[in-house]
Amino acid sequence: MTYPDLSGRDLSGGLPIEKESVIQAAPTEPYWSENLLFSVFDPANDLALWLHLGTRPEEWTLWEDHVFVALPGDGGVLSLWSYHKTAPERRPAGAVLEFKCVEPFKLWKVTFDGYAQLNANADMWRGRAPDGRKVRLIIDVEMHSITPAWDAHASATGDKGHGGMNTQGWAKEHYEQLVVARGRVTVEGKTYDYSGTGWRDHSRGVRVPHAQRKTWGGHMIASAVFPSGRSFVCSTYWDREGIISLEGGAVMEKDGAHHDAAVVERPRLRYLQARGERLPVGLRWDGGELSVICASRKSVWVQIERWTLGKDLDGPGHMYVLDYGSVDWDGETGAFYIERSEPLNVRPEHIRPA
Repeated sequence: MTYPDLSGRDLSGGLPIEKESVIQAAPTEPYWSENLLFSVFDPANDLALWLHLGTRPEEWTLWEDHVFVALPGDGGVLSLWSYHKTAPERRPAGAVLEFKCVEPFKLWKVTFDGYAQLNANADMWRGRAPDGRKVRLIIDVEMHSITPAWDAHASATGDKGHGGMNTQGWAKEHYEQLVVARGRVTVEGKTYDYSGTGWRDHSRGVRVPHAQRKTWGGHMIASAVFPSGRSFVCSTYWDREGIISLEGGAVMEKDGAHHDAAVVERPRLRYLQARGERLPVGLRWDGGELSVICASRKSVWVQIERWTLGKDLDGPGHMYVLDYGSVDWDGETGAFYIERSEPLNVRPEHIRPA
């Protein structure tokens, strides 16, 4: 697929260029951390990448690689989780995963060179996935931004949103962009010419894991990119009582017009379904509205308190689920990424603004 060339446009969304760099001086606040994520899907190859780098809240010098790769068809899921004291000149990077900003807000290069654990889809669906065979994995992909940076706090505090970043327990700064991913992915010697779309984010601030678990009620992030250049992104976060603490959305039209949008329908995590789940997303902005059903094609399940691949519904049953697939908007088909979390055994029936 071809997408509009936005190389000549300002894609900063009004953010200063310094936001694209990672902090090099040690933070003064306890539990301060920095996190970056790319999540992309190539429908033609049926291959999804979830690639995360972050500093540990308890030890800022430790960088964490965290990777999930959903392989084509029923090939299973590759996963890796490791820590590394990364030299300043390589940051943001871990032991085997590295993000390099080539042009702020426009182009990042993502590489991975190492091994990851392979688990069958059935292992994930049955329960916590057991230790699996280690598989050689090489990723070399460029991430081209195709929307302006979308600041979560500015969106939430505008007239279409709710809440703000100042009340969040996982960061105090957070922005996102939609991307086109192009490059190569090699799994056990088989190379895929990768061409996908998806989502990136960058967040900073205090993140206290044990305190966050006491108040976290759930969240959802939904985004999609279409060949014409149209796109949407939205997110909602809420507490244990179902009160929304952060919510906003944005839509970009074919001509590049960018609109803040109100979230009117959210795809909550109510149960675990391997594929074929119908996930509704509704947005409304001045002069337009969107109501679509995202059809899940690939799903990755993670037990959020242990951050392990697989299903674990003991206790609160707190799950984190990644979904990839296709969505139609007025006859045009695009690829979507949706992530959701909820404690499935104690979730609020309804969520609502404060």
